[in-house]
Amino acid sequence: MVDDAFRMAINAGVQAHAGGRPDLAAAHFAHAVKIAPDHPVALFNLGIALEDAGQGDAALPVLEEALRRRPDHAHTLFRLGSLLVLKGGLERATALLMRLLEGQPDYPDAAFRLGNVQMALGRYDAAAAAYRRALVLAPDAGSVTNNLAGALRRQGRAVEAARLYKRAVRLAPDFADYHKNLGACLISLGQWEEGWPHYDWRHRQAAWGWRRDIPGVPRWDGSPLAGRTILVHFEQGLGDTLQFIRYLSVLKNQGARTLFECQPTMRDILRGVAGIDQLVCHGEPLPQADCHAPLMSLPGLCGSSPQSVPGAKEPYLHPDADRVAAWGRRIARDGFKVGINWQAAGDERSIPLGAFAPLAAVPGIRLFNLQQKVGLDQLQALAGPFGITCFPDAEQDQTHGSFMDTAAIIANLDLVVSCDSAMIHLAGAMGKPAFLALPWLADWRWLTHPDRTVWYDGIRMFRCERESGWDGVLRRIAQSTIDLINLKVIPCQG
Repeated sequence: MVDDAFRMAINAGVQAHAGGRPDLAAAHFAHAVKIAPDHPVALFNLGIALEDAGQGDAALPVLEEALRRRPDHAHTLFRLGSLLVLKGGLERATALLMRLLEGQPDYPDAAFRLGNVQMALGRYDAAAAAYRRALVLAPDAGSVTNNLAGALRRQGRAVEAARLYKRAVRLAPDFADYHKNLGACLISLGQWEEGWPHYDWRHRQAAWGWRRDIPGVPRWDGSPLAGRTILVHFEQGLGDTLQFIRYLSVLKNQGARTLFECQPTMRDILRGVAGIDQLVCHGEPLPQADCHAPLMSLPGLCGSSPQSVPGAKEPYLHPDADRVAAWGRRIARDGFKVGINWQAAGDERSIPLGAFAPLAAVPGIRLFNLQQKVGLDQLQALAGPFGITCFPDAEQDQTHGSFMDTAAIIANLDLVVSCDSAMIHLAGAMGKPAFLALPWLADWRWLTHPDRTVWYDGIRMFRCERESGWDGVLRRIAQSTIDLINLKVIPCQG
């Protein structure tokens, strides 16, 4: 039995929570728990009030106790499972959400949340099954449709994913995330005319960190540029700048005066790129312009197709000749020289240096470190056994001169082997032969061809098999390197 004081505390807590005061609600519910410590309703309400007040650590044991008192209560299972997701307890969250759905199959939010947990655990088949269940229960939910499309993409089913992304856009036509996801998917399928306009919605995402609004300067809409000045600004990573900077020459050929706002570290390496009239480092005053555009919107605005990518067949980035010669004297000409880069910004794209063992074992090979900053700790154990040559004095100028030494080193090599990082774009932009190791689900920019890319003629791609890791990829790269060595014509000496 509960008394009037308990009921008053519960009612006060409910009113405070409804009024947007979860901290005050938690105080009232805590008083109710003090009166009736074993009451599951008081425990449940205290748990959700604490969580909503930002006290997730305190809420967790309270909700655990509430569940112990009512083991099959659907809302307790859902809130505790959801909180465990935030706290990293994915396996237990999975068990709780599955238990909930066994007892109450018509709980769409639980099926949706279960799908999200399975995605986080990398169980894409199970995630898709959960999302399909949620979609049966809530057929007009754009979020479920979008996430199901994402699960299918992770399974390599991009065509099916594109159909679902289109449906998500129809269900929520003003939601930028769905447009961006659809755009990336269509681009990966080579459907660029339709894909790039949707990808351009990324600038409407609330969390987009590279949005540039320049008062008085309109966004370029693809209209004629002859006699006009256009300001193009970087976005995303260094590799994106190296990949898409080629489009400045397209704008220049249209008769524009071209300004490019770059990351400060990229200033010097971009000086030799054709089509740039003026480089401006981010943070410096912007020159006057008639219009502006984000760098990664240019393929769509310029009407590119996979068959007409500029700069794919010839180098568009040229390292400093004197620096190339200086590094050439240090590197010398002996052996088959291969530069390696193993760590990228994303874990999925990064490769353990140990996986390069088959490449290091190729007879006559000389390995050179191209890795910068992150990932260098792995060299301590493996540089010696793998015979990796390191140049600690390279890239000392990180203020404006990043990649200057690396580009000169690459110019003296026979091959670059890299994960999906800025380094592969540097080699590609220089027209250098390169082998690119890609994860099972590669980034949208690499499309779906098994080993060739529309962006760089000199790059050959090696994709992970679905159920295997990097070892198989590096074994194939090692064999292809042997084949390349056997085909290489060594110039006569003397």
